Amino acid sequence: MGNYTVRQSGLLTSWQMTAAQMMFQGKSDEEISRFIFNTGDDDLKIKRGKNKLQRLRKTENFQEYYKSLITEWSVHNVGRALTKLSQQIDRDDQPWLANKAANDVLNQYKQMVAKVDDNTVVIRMEGAPALGTPDDEE
Repeated sequence: MGNYTVRQSGLLTSWQMTAAQMMFQGKSDEEISRFIFNTGDDDLKIKRGKNKLQRLRKTENFQEYYKSLITEWSVHNVGRALTKLSQQIDRDDQPWLANKAANDVLNQYKQMVAKVDDNTVVIRMEGAPALGTPDDEE
């Protein structure tokens, strides 16, 4: 998972990619530090590990890899969600479920479609998730 170029070119070490994946999973800097740097309960080692993670967050290669994790997850799961909604829309045995799924789709994408003229429809992808960078944890 993550940006192929960054993984294959060795721009990040394996511990740095693991740190990005753990951050993406919502792990705290302390949890990551304990796991990657094997700090145990040593407060000084944990603090050093957290500082190392803070510096890592600021590197361009790390940010690129982190964004690629978000993109991969988004592409995969948005497609799955739309497939599930499509299946629910076609439910004849539970019309309330089909109606809710249809409303969810329309509410999410109504602002994305604009008709320019009779032959042209423009779709804006503003509803896609923002990529951003990993948040600095204090």
